Amino acid sequence: MSVIVASERVDGSLRETLASLRRQEEAPSFEVLVASSRPPAAEGRAAEGPASGVRWVEVAERNPSVRRNRAARAALGGALAFLDDDAEAEGRWLADGVAALARCDLVGGPDPGPPQAPYGERIADLLLATPLIGSGVPAHGHRPRSGTIRAPHDIALCNLFVRRDVFERLGGFDERLGYVGEDTDFVARAMGAGYRAELDARVRVRHRRRAFPRPYLAQRWRYRVKTGRLLIERPGLYAGGRVAAFLGAAFLLSSGLALFGAPFFGVAAVAYAAATWSLSFPIWRRDFALFPAVPPAFALHHATYLAGLLVGMARGVVSLSAR
Repeated sequence: MSVIVASERVDGSLRETLASLRRQEEAPSFEVLVASSRPPAAEGRAAEGPASGVRWVEVAERNPSVRRNRAARAALGGALAFLDDDAEAEGRWLADGVAALARCDLVGGPDPGPPQAPYGERIADLLLATPLIGSGVPAHGHRPRSGTIRAPHDIALCNLFVRRDVFERLGGFDERLGYVGEDTDFVARAMGAGYRAELDARVRVRHRRRAFPRPYLAQRWRYRVKTGRLLIERPGLYAGGRVAAFLGAAFLLSSGLALFGAPFFGVAAVAYAAATWSLSFPIWRRDFALFPAVPPAFALHHATYLAGLLVGMARGVVSLSAR
């Protein structure tokens, strides 16, 4: 088994990532490869527990697809596990991931935020984990449904297992995509080639979030601009129905405001707050400090999503017309 971590945080959170791998229970024999521009800090290179050691794969380019592909070529394992350098694997992550690969070709699992994270990170986790109005990625949920995935973006690269032969047949990650969308593209190609992809709720990591508001919204902006571009440049990669529903809701809201003004806004604001509180209830009921932040946080989240999506789609149209 080869665990691959593309890292820019070699002196920071990577240490906790590597420590979580040294704590794995009932894990198969495995190696850890860190692909980065600088070697991991000394603490991270200490070989302890079942790990066979940490190998550094020097890659100056920051493109995460390049780093992961380079590490995969250097890997010795018959299966590959991809983990982010700001995530910590739970105790049986490797054991459960390998067991899942016995019945499918690639598998992802949930990546909720740490429960004791700072307040801003907990708000970000709530925004990502809430069904229907959050990220739309089941793997970001706290209790996702296990089984065959319905769409390529149902699982995420921060927690992904794949058989080595499948990875090589697919040619690895598309390095032209760079950051954002490379995991969705890889899973889409795998599903298109007939490989079985699953989400397994037992294959769990704890993934730190960008703190709300500014770091989180900046990241969401980059993601949604890229999503908008890919909707135009690579039709079918993302679930168009979800995007259409979101754009339709935004159009109806803006039309209502234009036609009826302030009275409509008041009713819509109350309905929006009620909907966000209701849908996110399973999360904030365990962390009541999040309750007052729910409606304004979702409002900023959705406004960023809409603006980024429209800008990305416009850029995609310009890009295609220039070819």
